[in-house]
Amino acid sequence: MLICDTHADTLWNMVAPGRDAGLPCDVTRDYLTACEGVRVQALALYIPAHGMEASPTFLQRELDAFEQLRGEGWRQITQLEEAVAGEANVLLTIEGCEAFEGDPDNVNRLAGLGVRMGALTWNTPNGLCTPACEGPHGGLTPLGRVMVNRMRECRMAVDVSHLNEEGFYDLLDGSVPPMASHSCARALCNHSRNLTDDQLRQLFSAGGFVGVNFCPAFLSEDGRADVDRVIDHMAHMCELGGENHVGFGSDFDGIDHWPQGLRNAGDVPRLIEGLRRRGFGEALVEKIAGLNFKAYLDRL
Repeated sequence: MLICDTHADTLWNMVAPGRDAGLPCDVTRDYLTACEGVRVQALALYIPAHGMEASPTFLQRELDAFEQLRGEGWRQITQLEEAVAGEANVLLTIEGCEAFEGDPDNVNRLAGLGVRMGALTWNTPNGLCTPACEGPHGGLTPLGRVMVNRMRECRMAVDVSHLNEEGFYDLLDGSVPPMASHSCARALCNHSRNLTDDQLRQLFSAGGFVGVNFCPAFLSEDGRADVDRVIDHMAHMCELGGENHVGFGSDFDGIDHWPQGLRNAGDVPRLIEGLRRRGFGEALVEKIAGLNFKAYLDRL
């Protein structure tokens, strides 16, 4: 079985100022190689809320951390056909397109380093778009549209997680469909980071993808969640037409609370077993586990 997780902040966790280096990460090579099948983990080059002028410093720290992981046996891939069973296969992504420093040529540079997905923003306006936490209005800026066009030319997925509603709809222009690497359903938890039913239907219709986030604050309004609550969001999305468009987007190493039973990347097989217990057929389980994400990347 192919198992893909489309978002984790492990690289940032390795270099975050003030973090105790002795603390374990949610995603480790041992966790990724412990289960049977082919495991693929997307690792984000996260740009924190310090503006474009600070992005080169943070980006280089995380790239250095990635080289450290490669030296320890993690295996970088750029397409899922390259993934190997028993290896910690890693797909590089970006969270916060401040990393482009306002220069479209930097999109090409990062694509050349193997980056396959880019979230346009995190939680601060950045000259490209408006984040969801700032409200629904204010779509892509002219510079944001330039960057999106260059990303599409480089076959780099445009990630709408953290993007607001107007920006989301700007991307549904009949061109290459966007994706949400780590988002949940707003109908089940009314949080600005989550996608409405209309957004989900249109994203699925366009050929996009959603990796369901494991953060309890996005899964339940009381902040409590377990494996079944994660599956609730997946089931809801499937009811909206997402059977071929839904997968895992844990947000491991970017969250400080976890669903009961999903404490780290080693627990993902519990989620797969939970899907089976819920009555998801094996073909659908395999799609959600990884084949849907593979099909999405093949559409870019």
